[in-house]
Amino acid sequence: MLVKLGFWQLERAEEKQLLFDDYESQQIIEAKPLSSIKDLNATQHRFTYVSVSGEFQSTPVLLLDNKILDSTVGYNVLGFFHPDSAKLPVQLVNLGWIPAPKLRSDIPEIDLPKGNLTLTAYVYFPSQNELTRNSFEYATDNDSVRIQEAAPKALAREFNATISSHLLLLETPENIGWQRDWEPQVMKPEKHYGYATQWFSLAVACLVIFVIAVIKLNKQSKKEEETQ
Repeated sequence: MLVKLGFWQLERAEEKQLLFDDYESQQIIEAKPLSSIKDLNATQHRFTYVSVSGEFQSTPVLLLDNKILDSTVGYNVLGFFHPDSAKLPVQLVNLGWIPAPKLRSDIPEIDLPKGNLTLTAYVYFPSQNELTRNSFEYATDNDSVRIQEAAPKALAREFNATISSHLLLLETPENIGWQRDWEPQVMKPEKHYGYATQWFSLAVACLVIFVIAVIKLNKQSKKEEETQ
């Protein structure tokens, strides 16, 4: 069991390394027009660097809950972006992080960028979980909506819109949006390797204890036989 857990951690480390590799590989290439990519999918296009022109829908503004940056709780600000290209559906764009107000009852009022813009962004595929009605909390005094998960299918149903199955993590223009760092926010491969080492070490320790115990039992059996 311990050896199996060790190999499982090695598999997880490999998965995380591929995730970081996918992200790093996109830092050195030019953005591809989003409309030029066919059959966009999570397997081939994770963190693909793209460009798209259009404008933000002014409302609603979505606030993705429980996002922590530098030990401070806040929100990721998401907006609906309407591309100029008729080929593309509405894009859900993550514009970055803002700190949460002190009072949980306060839902911040946010103004999205106006006018026609050309964005560069990383393609990100969120979960497709089904959300309950309680996953949406509408502000009483502004157009913000607090959400618990950025699940495109559920958002499309809630807001009666055709939305892409991915998110765009905004990179440029740098003068719009809020604080952002899109490096994968997951446990790094090094930690998984550390856990694997611990499991394998425990397996070795158990094996050593087992061998010592067997040797002692054999010696004890021989002594009992000699006394008889």
